[in-house]
Amino acid sequence: MSKVYFLKLKEKNPQKLIEAGRKISGLFPNFFDSNDKVAIKLHFGEEGNDTYLNPILVRTIYENLKNKVKEPVLIDCTVLYKGRRALASSHKELAKEHGFDFAPIVIADGERGDEEIKIPVGQKHFSEVKIGKALENFNSLLVISHLTGHILTGFGGALKNIGMGLGSKGGKLEMHQAFNLKIRKTSCIGCGICQRECPAEAITIKNNKAEINQAKCIGCGKCIAICSQGAVEIPWADSSSRDLQERIVEYTFGVLKNRKAFFINVLMDITPGCDCQKGKQQPMMEDIGILGSCDIVAIDQASLDLAGKDKFKKPGVDPSIKINYAQKLGLGEKDYQLVEIN
Repeated sequence: MSKVYFLKLKEKNPQKLIEAGRKISGLFPNFFDSNDKVAIKLHFGEEGNDTYLNPILVRTIYENLKNKVKEPVLIDCTVLYKGRRALASSHKELAKEHGFDFAPIVIADGERGDEEIKIPVGQKHFSEVKIGKALENFNSLLVISHLTGHILTGFGGALKNIGMGLGSKGGKLEMHQAFNLKIRKTSCIGCGICQRECPAEAITIKNNKAEINQAKCIGCGKCIAICSQGAVEIPWADSSSRDLQERIVEYTFGVLKNRKAFFINVLMDITPGCDCQKGKQQPMMEDIGILGSCDIVAIDQASLDLAGKDKFKKPGVDPSIKINYAQKLGLGEKDYQLVEIN
């Protein structure tokens, strides 16, 4: 039975967050050693969102980790949809605007999301997974996840933060099974950039509009990143919730393969949608606190239990699928001992 440490916290003033960061940092003083190359995986928040992880808390944890290991970094990957997080350069700019300007930032899959490494996993959905290439420079992860709801998976915690978060653009397309990319003709201006940049030569310009040859398309997602008009349509509904959750877990399996990790889940400002949503959201429950564990399955299960599983259920979406499948793959165990810290 794994231990999940629980710090109750219902106040978000700076001093309380600094104190909480110090206490949570006390959970991993001997977990990492001075030779470890540690990347801190987190979500910097989408533009217009204001309920993402509090940078004061993250900075306190970062400063404590920096005293133990050399040169830790903050890490994430680009996203599929159009926005400032679609390119590494603007992703970093947004992160700094949101207060994450205290540490080096690495966008692991490169400027356009096409820099990746392939990690063998040999599972039901994937024989290998496509992960942001820069992750190969780190043997350890400190994963700080903000618990939120999610329209397709029920909720997002540590499993989703790693699996979906560290997949390259091509990897994210694989997880969503969104291979049938199409061009929205009303948005396309026929500039030809996607045609010139497509590594598979799958795009042509006809009648001043781009067209994608599905037989040639390799699903790298590069066209999504470079289209200034957001004209590339992503068929999000092509994957069932169960399959999507299992694919995310298989990506998590790949990320954690031969890599040690410690997990922190922040159960504060819990919103119905994830931090990828633009615009402000209202929290759907009171703040609960912060959890820490070396077991990714146990910490996500404890998060779901404390917040209330029923709050994350949606028609056709069972939020437990990720957790059950992760236990099946040997990533951890659902049974846990909750240990309160003061």
